[in-house]
Amino acid sequence: MKNYIYKFLFLFFIINFFSFSNADDKIAYIDMDFILSQSNASKSLFNQLNKIEDMNLKNFKNNEKSLKDEESKILSSKNIVSNEEYTIKVNNFREDLKNYQTKKREIINKFNKKKNDEIIRYINLISPIINEFMEKNSIGILIEKKNIFIAKSNYDITKNVLEKINNQIKEFKILDDK
Repeated sequence: MKNYIYKFLFLFFIINFFSFSNADDKIAYIDMDFILSQSNASKSLFNQLNKIEDMNLKNFKNNEKSLKDEESKILSSKNIVSNEEYTIKVNNFREDLKNYQTKKREIINKFNKKKNDEIIRYINLISPIINEFMEKNSIGILIEKKNIFIAKSNYDITKNVLEKINNQIKEFKILDDK
């Protein structure tokens, strides 16, 4: 019987020791989606990215319009030109269309890579600010809000961190392609 009591006391002290040692770690959560959409620097980043994307879309529309015009010309000349000449024009058009589609895909992939790289660069820029906030407020664990089922709102540090980011980073410039 004494053996069970010693085991119970030993287990009791171990559980209490771990619960007291972990009680010093503060836990907080942050909504990174909110930070990425509402900080001044991220708004600047996404405005620049949207301008690039709009410019690309405008160029795509212009190129597609000229390709459609060229296709219409070729189709309207079908009865006027010889079969060999028509076949050459159709083959040239197909080659132009294929080149355009390849170029369009390359531009879209390049833009998506640039977008991802710039977002990562922005996150790397704000990470030290978040780390500094964690250290000043003795926060041991920071969790993304979307990974939490339920928590008290006083553990949410999003607005405080957003304020710090807005104070320290006014604008974000996209790096030029080289």
